Amino acid sequence: MIKSIANTLVLALVLAVLVNPTATYAKSEGLGILSFIFGQNNEEKRFPQASDREPDKKVISVITAYTSTPDQTDDSPFIAATGKRVYDGMIAANWLPFGTKIKIPELYGDKVFTIDDRMNSRYGYGRMDIWLDVSKAEAKKFGVKRVEVEIYYSPKTEQLAKID
Repeated sequence: MIKSIANTLVLALVLAVLVNPTATYAKSEGLGILSFIFGQNNEEKRFPQASDREPDKKVISVITAYTSTPDQTDDSPFIAATGKRVYDGMIAANWLPFGTKIKIPELYGDKVFTIDDRMNSRYGYGRMDIWLDVSKAEAKKFGVKRVEVEIYYSPKTEQLAKID
């Protein structure tokens, strides 16, 4: 009897995926199966966006700018380290996990940037590079800035950040 109930549940999940192929599995306690069936990502709903909460950390960072030219990147200048195509709001940093959101209030107000790229390995803690859709000469005009950065860890990296 237990085996037939288990088989029925598995069949129900398979059918749910067939009916709703965009369903996602949220890793929330007790709601994982429901969110899988109904395609709701409860983890995102529980976790406020960077624009709706206080920063997890504030640091003084050295920020520069780069563009999509082979001499400033690798041989695929329009593809970031995450495999995503470059976009406005993308930033490179070696010391933060991919997907981490940041704000640079002194330079950009409430604009939210996302860590989706990496810098040369010689750059460590506190260095960031903003991708700009401008010429190399315009990116150089950005210069080197030392400003306070607000860091908003994603739910997946929040535990890692607490180790720092």
